[in-house]
Amino acid sequence: MEQPQSIALLIPEIRELLEEKNYTLLKQVVRECTPMDFSDAWRKFSEDERIQIFKLLPVKSSMKLFEILDIDDQRHLLSRMSEESAGPLLEGIDSPDLAKIFHKMTSRQVKKMTSLMKHHEALAHIDLLMKFPQNSAGSLMHPEFLKLGPRMTARQALIRLQAVARPNQKEHLYSLFVTDEEGRVIGALSLQDIISAPPDEILSELMTSVEGIKIKPETDQEDVAKLFSKYDLSSAPIVDSVGRLIGVLTVKDIISVVRQEASEDIAKMAGTQATDLRERSVFRIVKVRMPWLVVTIFGEIVASYIIKSYELTLTRIIALASFSPLIAAMGGNVGAQSATIVVRGIALGQINGHQKFKTVSREMRVGLSLGIIYGVVLGVVAYLLYGARYGYHFSLVVGLAMCISMTIAATMGAIEPILFNHFGIDPATATGPLITTITDILTVSCYFALATALLL
Repeated sequence: MEQPQSIALLIPEIRELLEEKNYTLLKQVVRECTPMDFSDAWRKFSEDERIQIFKLLPVKSSMKLFEILDIDDQRHLLSRMSEESAGPLLEGIDSPDLAKIFHKMTSRQVKKMTSLMKHHEALAHIDLLMKFPQNSAGSLMHPEFLKLGPRMTARQALIRLQAVARPNQKEHLYSLFVTDEEGRVIGALSLQDIISAPPDEILSELMTSVEGIKIKPETDQEDVAKLFSKYDLSSAPIVDSVGRLIGVLTVKDIISVVRQEASEDIAKMAGTQATDLRERSVFRIVKVRMPWLVVTIFGEIVASYIIKSYELTLTRIIALASFSPLIAAMGGNVGAQSATIVVRGIALGQINGHQKFKTVSREMRVGLSLGIIYGVVLGVVAYLLYGARYGYHFSLVVGLAMCISMTIAATMGAIEPILFNHFGIDPATATGPLITTITDILTVSCYFALATALLL
């Protein structure tokens, strides 16, 4: 995405004013840009320049910019700021967002940051969130929520809401939860339910059941995202072991989770990591990408050895070599397609139990159907090119090899993610290099075995 023209044109001017320490004029220039502009151009400035720019921004703009930046940039910015500047900033950040940053810091850094915070309530919320693993429901939840009793009327609930509502907590008030005397969540209702209900109607008659959407704080964020997607939730209660309400998750929180998980899955499918998308160091990118490429090179060495073992077949019918890359490529493509579809199905919770066998069977039939179609096409092409020299047996070998390759590839593309998921390994890892390598080995073996059996 191209940067907005305004900030792109102003970068040289901002740098020049920073060097000249002309802060009066620099403040005017900085005010012409939005926080979004600076977030797009953030990596264009040096670390010292970022600190100076952040200090020159108005309070609201600096807070907005901080919210937009990546967690690593947020953490680094906090570590470089003075205590006088960092304290007010920490006080203005929502507890879940602050917990995400603290999870990336050392215990010593976290202790230093919390010592700058004055509000005891905010510190208690941070302590609660930090008890749960990173990327779990408990670390993402909002500890600030309003408890409503089942015997309250709609009028009483509305008065209670008006008394405690604060501007920065609006999103937590759209979905509300009803709790019993022990604090156990027993129902949910929306702000619209309360406003539109008769004033004297009690909440126990308005609320809806939450039995299927209660979430334990230890639940992984990916499983939480599946639950939100499955039930089309706008919010969900986070409960402890006895069902007491300890926090609330909103769909706004889950959108960022889905974006993060999608980036990780796409990167894994390519045999790398999500950090590769932002990394600038060539050495670190090489280090991240190397492991799966090692798997690929050893797999292709095995494929080369198989080809060498059929050297006699190749020397007699050299035309076989011309179709080998095409057959392997088509198999690799259809395998990657099947794997991508299955990985997505697993991520959305659509493939479980008996659905696994149905999915494998379906993908195998898809691969067979595609293999027959392309096998016939390639067989005809092979006959037109080499039929006069080698006869119809040659085109039969090429067509069968294509059919077998695509069938095996589609089947493996479905089986491998399911197996990975069964053994607790992220199924996104099963795609990309691994699928291609296995397909190449199996394709080469079948191709030359068929050629040896039918042509020699």
